[in-house]
Amino acid sequence: MFLLLAFPILATLYALPLLFGWVGPNAVYGFRNERTRTNRSLWYRANKIAGRAVLLAMAFCVALEFSIPALRRTQAGHLSSVLIQISALIIANAWTTFRILMKQRPKR
Repeated sequence: MFLLLAFPILATLYALPLLFGWVGPNAVYGFRNERTRTNRSLWYRANKIAGRAVLLAMAFCVALEFSIPALRRTQAGHLSSVLIQISALIIANAWTTFRILMKQRPKR
């Protein structure tokens, strides 16, 4: 059971600093792209959205694992759970990218 929760716990520990704005602009950690690196307020906004998306994705995965017994009790279920968790993170990242990049840029 611990192995099913290890990835969501690690992802949550990764997401909390982003959500609460504890990480300033940098080249290593956080939601990074050209626009967020050049705009400090966008950096914090994007990372807050990313942190929230990762937390929601992991909460969904844990709820799914506990509501479907086969995901907890079988080896194939464990593999499926890990694939669901990875897919959820990819979707959370894509959703964050869409939210940030689709916002209109301010006119100069």
